Amino acid sequence: MTDGRLRGLVAATILVLAAMLLAGPHGCGTQFCLFDARVIPYGAEAARDHLARLTPAGLWRYLWVTQPLDTVFPALFCLSLRAIFEAWAPAPLAARLGRLAVVEAGVDYLENALIRVMLKDPAGFPDIVAPVTSALTIAKWLMIAVLLGAALRLWRARRV
Repeated sequence: MTDGRLRGLVAATILVLAAMLLAGPHGCGTQFCLFDARVIPYGAEAARDHLARLTPAGLWRYLWVTQPLDTVFPALFCLSLRAIFEAWAPAPLAARLGRLAVVEAGVDYLENALIRVMLKDPAGFPDIVAPVTSALTIAKWLMIAVLLGAALRLWRARRV
């Protein structure tokens, strides 16, 4: 992949992320109303309380604006990371990091599906859904930290 295409892919990924954050629900009593941003474990009651603070318009935005954007983001993020690793890392390391990026995208999609279960029935979703979603969110963010750390380290090595 050329440097221009790589920059374009990364820019598209950043634009979708920004659109998701800007279009997401607001006014739920915390800075981020998105479950995807909650890195502190939570259970069913905390999730129900969180959802109860969303206005009907906020819930609609989450379901019909943020979630559709979040079906595009994991794939773009994965493709961006894989392209970065293929361009900047030795082949064996690029392959391992690329596989981790694919796993992260899979975890993100599963997390999104469970968030949708909660959004569709904010008061009545099964209790197990919230802690499983929370665990997936934490796992996702840990993988993102590793992947972005690796990308940053590879970028810095190229700059020296």
